[in-house]
Amino acid sequence: MKVATENIGLWQPETGYYEQSTTDIWRCICVCVQRALSQHNIDPTTVRGIGFDATCSLAVFSHDTDEPVPVTGPSFSNDGNDRNVILWLDHRPVEETEKINATGHNLLRYVGGKMSIEMEIPKVLWLKNHMPPELFDRCKFYDLADALTHLATGNETRSFCSTVCKQGYVPVGVDGSVKGWQEDFYEAIGLGDLTKDNFKRMGGVDGVVSLFIITVLSPKLMLTLFRMAST
Repeated sequence: MKVATENIGLWQPETGYYEQSTTDIWRCICVCVQRALSQHNIDPTTVRGIGFDATCSLAVFSHDTDEPVPVTGPSFSNDGNDRNVILWLDHRPVEETEKINATGHNLLRYVGGKMSIEMEIPKVLWLKNHMPPELFDRCKFYDLADALTHLATGNETRSFCSTVCKQGYVPVGVDGSVKGWQEDFYEAIGLGDLTKDNFKRMGGVDGVVSLFIITVLSPKLMLTLFRMAST
């Protein structure tokens, strides 16, 4: 096993708030890929797979430009660092978490009986409650691991692990689930606007807008990533 590391930036705008940047994380990935290849004399053409793992953190992009959307209130302006990630340990959505768990919705059975403040739907709801409406309406949301897959491939694929464990997705056919995403739940907590266009801003409905699979990058895409790392 060969290892390369690079420190990721972390911002704490106030107590209990923790933010990162997918732009910075992607830079670190590229640095590590190039370092691992060069330091250990690995031929990129021999690599047959690459995987992304990440913390349970929420990444936010604009659905019309695909650019990072800052998550730092109250202005939500970009300070130049593209701070578009709310980390798992960020505990800003206290009221939102309480509201979600007060619904007693059936899907909560699949996340241990209640949603943790460290999951992602409470953070999406916090953004809905604090962002200017016109900005929130432009946002699409990813678990951080899925965001990295998106940056690598350009597709909108989401993984079951991310959506079931962190975003309240119940796979089709389980407990009567029809679309995976639970429309009545989103309506009840105040995120009904995310149900539009078959939940496109959350990744879509499997087979309709997007796919829910485990993604493996093709050799061509991996070579593209390696070339980006070398520039």
